[in-house]
Amino acid sequence: MVVIMDEAGMTSKEWLEVIEAMEDVSPYYERVNALMTFGLADKWRREVAAAAGPDDVVLEIGSGPGNFARHLASKKVFCLEPSGELISSSRKTLDPEKVTPIRGVGENIPLADSSVDKVFCVFSFRDFFDRGAGVSEMHRVLKEGGEVRIVDVAKPPPGPYARLIDMHIKHIVPKLARVAVPPAVRAAWQRDPYRTFARTYEAFGFTTVYEDLLKRNGFDQVGTEYLKMRGATVTRGKKPWRSTS
Repeated sequence: MVVIMDEAGMTSKEWLEVIEAMEDVSPYYERVNALMTFGLADKWRREVAAAAGPDDVVLEIGSGPGNFARHLASKKVFCLEPSGELISSSRKTLDPEKVTPIRGVGENIPLADSSVDKVFCVFSFRDFFDRGAGVSEMHRVLKEGGEVRIVDVAKPPPGPYARLIDMHIKHIVPKLARVAVPPAVRAAWQRDPYRTFARTYEAFGFTTVYEDLLKRNGFDQVGTEYLKMRGATVTRGKKPWRSTS
């Protein structure tokens, strides 16, 4: 059981604060993302979305306002999101013919066993309250041979690059948000949501932690690569085929 925000997850109170922060910044999310990633966030999404084929059934966990799902060319996409407010926002931009929004959490996915070909978790794995349970659920809903891809802000091991990213997240991003968000909106916030995001990054584990988590939950071919300019990583795994011998 998680008792405080760490690499395994967070408490229910902390999780609710994260959801509230996401809802607070939703109208300005893309504007701030473009600033904080120097315009790379959407390029990263397109690069990762290309891994899904047109005939795949796809699940995105933590789909937010639909910024990743709109790049998917797959025939059927399930967008799982805990915030009703963000689901409503996503309906304005996503194709209802192929995208089905579902309100729920990654720790309890309301889909059948072995029902999807690809699972994507794009800049949302940091927000899970129980990452172990979430990865177990990803494995359950994937078909044999199916793949998961977890994308998040790079968290390199201790060193100069790690200190640079940490400084950017903790000190530069909140200042960029103040530029992108109108003063009247900021004044109405009870707490700075970007300070909340900085806390989730600080508590987040290195990619090796989540590679091990994928392996412990039955994934193979596990590995991590940097995306363009090394500002984000994608950690992937494959659900193995069951032996018939």
